[in-house]
Amino acid sequence: MTEPYWNAKHGGYLKCPVKECNHIGIVITKAHCRIVHGMTREEVRKQYGFPKGVSKLNRKQIEKMKRVKGGY
Repeated sequence: MTEPYWNAKHGGYLKCPVKECNHIGIVITKAHCRIVHGMTREEVRKQYGFPKGVSKLNRKQIEKMKRVKGGY
């Protein structure tokens, strides 16, 4: 059985691999893939690849990124 989430390395974050999605977190769950994208995690992986690690951002940087890219 696969894990119910993708998790970041210690002190890091992951960005959801779906191009239009700005979800950044310590984990990306199967539930996120299903609820937000209507796909299984394996379908997301096959179509968009694995999530990318991103450096630790402060709240102001995250909010700026959300505004620039069109929201959550």
